[in-house]
Amino acid sequence: MKRQRDVDAAPRWAHWVLGPLAVLWMVPVVMVVGISLLPTSNPGTTALGLLPEEPTLRNYVTIFQTNPIGRHLLNSLLVSVPSIVLVLLLGSMTAFALARLRVPFKGVVFVGLILALVLPMAGVVTAMFKILQGLGLYDNLLGLVLAYTALGLPFAVIMIRTTYLAIPDETYEAALVDGSSTWTIFWRIYFPLGKAAAAVVVVWQLMMSWNDFLLPLVAIGDNHLKPLTLVPLAYRGIYLSQPGALFAVLVLISVPIVVVYLSVQRYLVNGLAGSVK
Repeated sequence: MKRQRDVDAAPRWAHWVLGPLAVLWMVPVVMVVGISLLPTSNPGTTALGLLPEEPTLRNYVTIFQTNPIGRHLLNSLLVSVPSIVLVLLLGSMTAFALARLRVPFKGVVFVGLILALVLPMAGVVTAMFKILQGLGLYDNLLGLVLAYTALGLPFAVIMIRTTYLAIPDETYEAALVDGSSTWTIFWRIYFPLGKAAAAVVVVWQLMMSWNDFLLPLVAIGDNHLKPLTLVPLAYRGIYLSQPGALFAVLVLISVPIVVVYLSVQRYLVNGLAGSVK
């Protein structure tokens, strides 16, 4: 037992290496938060220029008073939440089919998913724009939902399929012997057992759909439909003279990602560990 703990424990040198790296990584985060708390009348700072001497939440009040931030926040939610749900459900069902069912050309499908996964956003944004325009979904939040769902499915299928393959074949066979249908086996057995991988997919999909700037930039022209990430660009005239308000918007964009990550952190670590195994 002791030997197992020694194997699982990280070596001491890792703490000395990862600790300073973590502090270094946090410096830009602290700077963004610090600038968002700067008072416009006295922008002096302390703590190596990272934090203001007199922090204030006035910048956060300003962005809500000068812009319809609530509307843009709602737009981001209307895009991110449905895309996460669709990717999770469709990705789980596809992963189950590729892991346990007899699917024609299964290898070809899997290779196609890997190729789709490595495509950068900049390489597909023009094609996405043309498709959305052809479907009449330009300037439509539904178009963004469908686009992010399509872009997120390859990673979701590969990630969840890895977890499903780790479930013993005997589990699937025993459920069939008991008279369970394929849908029941998926929904009652595989889907619950894949919650760790699902947590990874949720965080990945949220980061892609919530933080993305390029696709909404070309697919949404109406200011009232733009998500939160486009607020600094849409109202750049206001923020040129108010850097504190601009950074307050950036903090507001980051908060949901941090909250979701902290909520599913335990499942996220297990899901990543499972994918490595």
